[in-house]
Amino acid sequence: MTTAVGNAALALIGLLTGTLAARILGAEGRGQLAAVQAWPLLLATLGSFGLMEAIAFFVARSPLRARAVLATGLLLAVPFTLVAVVAGMWLLPHVLRTQTTEVRDTALLSLAIVPALMASTAPSHALRGVGRYQAWNVLRLVTPLAWLSTLVAVRGTHYATVPTLAVAFVGATMLAAVLTHVCAWRVLQGPPAPDRSLARPMLAYGAPTLAASIPHWLNLRVDQLIVIAFLDARALGLYVVAVAWSGAAHPLAQVVAHNAVPALAGVQDTRERSRLVYRAGAAAAIGSSALLLAATPILLPFIFGAEFRAAIPVALILVLAGAVDATNAVGAECLRGVGRPRAVLGAECIGLAVTAVGLPILVLVAGIIGAASASLMSYAAILIVQRRLMRARDDGASLEFTAAIPPKLDPIG
Repeated sequence: MTTAVGNAALALIGLLTGTLAARILGAEGRGQLAAVQAWPLLLATLGSFGLMEAIAFFVARSPLRARAVLATGLLLAVPFTLVAVVAGMWLLPHVLRTQTTEVRDTALLSLAIVPALMASTAPSHALRGVGRYQAWNVLRLVTPLAWLSTLVAVRGTHYATVPTLAVAFVGATMLAAVLTHVCAWRVLQGPPAPDRSLARPMLAYGAPTLAASIPHWLNLRVDQLIVIAFLDARALGLYVVAVAWSGAAHPLAQVVAHNAVPALAGVQDTRERSRLVYRAGAAAAIGSSALLLAATPILLPFIFGAEFRAAIPVALILVLAGAVDATNAVGAECLRGVGRPRAVLGAECIGLAVTAVGLPILVLVAGIIGAASASLMSYAAILIVQRRLMRARDDGASLEFTAAIPPKLDPIG
């Protein structure tokens, strides 16, 4: 129930922030803000090296040593985060060369998101791993609430610019990092020092998880990167609003997904339970998306403004895609929860292959409608592969990482 309330709050705040950002900046400005943030967010995913998910998994398996797991994960993530920031400083001037100088400079400042997200998500995942959902749900509201407060404060002032809002988002993420760390270190148990014996199994879990998250992130965001490269800022602004609108159907499915790893990591009969979790998440995704689909033609221009009426056809396609993607998120967490992150990688790679082939062609032929159609095709491919993997009878696959866990970490064995 706490997670359901938290997801509902996030959805509402996300709707408010998306609406305000669109109304404040207009379609072109909203597209510029997306161009500023897209690459730093990708680099933040790379810089985590899958260690955030590893923290949740290993904390769930050994709650009495949660602090040691968190400390080890943070220490292991530092060099990867630094590499991501340095890579971004070289990459951004090249990939954003068609944007204005102001957009490029602001994107470089936004690289601060990379360490800020790592610092805020690591303790958050640890809290989720030990089942402290009330604290986790409260803390994950910090960034969106701070972001909402900023948008309200600058609306109608000369501070309502892309650089100001981009820097404010970084500040909101840093605030969340401080508060989350204070809470996590007070709540978690065990010695706070990093444990060398944890390093190898956490990296073994994190590496394939990162490998899976890269195609997953690209499946979710490469459409925007392609739109940035081929279309103008107004088209990107329309597309970003349509993406944000389609995400309103995700919260119910995310309730199931966020609980999957802790629920499955410490039980014996994971096969039947994972099926139940998956079915519950799929039903939530389909039901909420059906309601959103019916409301889109009326509510989208009413909420975001008449300028975004042109985004309705794209939004309708993306709502359908969002239902499939939300179902896939539950499936991925179920596979991770039984220790099978490599299975997630396989499904995501199939989806990325579909994206790589179809997206550039469809964008050139049909613009943002083509981008939305490519996303739907990619998510559908992932769904098909995931279902086949879940039906597999290879029981040994569910023990993929059990052998890599030191005996003292496994409360079952």
